[in-house]
Amino acid sequence: MQSNLSRNFQMNTPLYPLILKPVFKEKPWGGRRLETLLGKNLPPDVSVGESWELAIRRDEKSTIANGPLAGKTLSEVGTARGDELYGISPVTENRFPLLIKFIDAQDVLSVQVHPDDKYVSLHEDTDDSGKTEMWYILHAEPGSGIIFGLKEGVTREEIRKALEEKTLKECFNEVPVKEGDVFFIPAGMVHAIGRGIVLAEIQQNSDITYRLYDWERLDSQGKPRDLHVEKALDVIDFSFTDAKKLEGVSTAKGRNKKTVLKKCPHFAVELLEINEETDQKTSDIFSVLSMLEGRSTIQWGAGEVNAIKGETVFLPACLADYRLLPDTPSRMLKTYIPLVP
Repeated sequence: MQSNLSRNFQMNTPLYPLILKPVFKEKPWGGRRLETLLGKNLPPDVSVGESWELAIRRDEKSTIANGPLAGKTLSEVGTARGDELYGISPVTENRFPLLIKFIDAQDVLSVQVHPDDKYVSLHEDTDDSGKTEMWYILHAEPGSGIIFGLKEGVTREEIRKALEEKTLKECFNEVPVKEGDVFFIPAGMVHAIGRGIVLAEIQQNSDITYRLYDWERLDSQGKPRDLHVEKALDVIDFSFTDAKKLEGVSTAKGRNKKTVLKKCPHFAVELLEINEETDQKTSDIFSVLSMLEGRSTIQWGAGEVNAIKGETVFLPACLADYRLLPDTPSRMLKTYIPLVP
């Protein structure tokens, strides 16, 4: 009886901007800066490497933190109200297209590469897709950098030899980073986040990673973590050399600024810098606001929701029009699925 009442309540409740509760992931390379930089209420005495801000997966489902639907998962609402929640965005019963995270790299991450959709379908027994992602740098300590592709001319055979001789670092394209830098990492690109970096990651909804090298690091049991050298070599695109950060395309309206950081078939990401009221449209697709700075009020036909730095807000497709009113100057990433690649 309770579940029927719950479903009816869910069906009858008008949708609104949904603030999502983060899911924290302990990592050996993590730290505590998501607490100090983004105001996250981290569990005590834990090195948190990732905060999963938007997730609809078999093992992790984002929970709504505000309003009448608080405590429901986004997946539950999607099952009951998919047309209103997702609109015409490409969401299927078995697959939600996005995974959004904040990442704190207190230490360097493993050197890794992700497969594309085709490779996953042929070689992995999973519902996951391939994995293309984008990074927005929120914080970088002096001297911080990332591994971003290979040096020009590096071959499969040279990587094998470098692994044996422990000289793999010489094969990588290393790039210094600073706050505000943006990097696009397509499937097939070798990459690693360096120590001292906090970033927002927008990616395909996949958790498939092939580790090529892990800096001789040991896990909590004193054992090396698994590597996936053969699969990594299978999927590396050796043409990704001398890669550069994204510059984006900016437009200003009044005291507000929008920068289109990246559009690809898997996602589109814009940086919104909001200093005065502005109208936004959903165009019958859902979007996600990741608050990087400030505090803003989101107004729509039936009410308003306040969003602060560090929070992630899911905007249902059915809202149509909404308004952003910055209580303080605000900066946020807006993510959605483009309907045309």
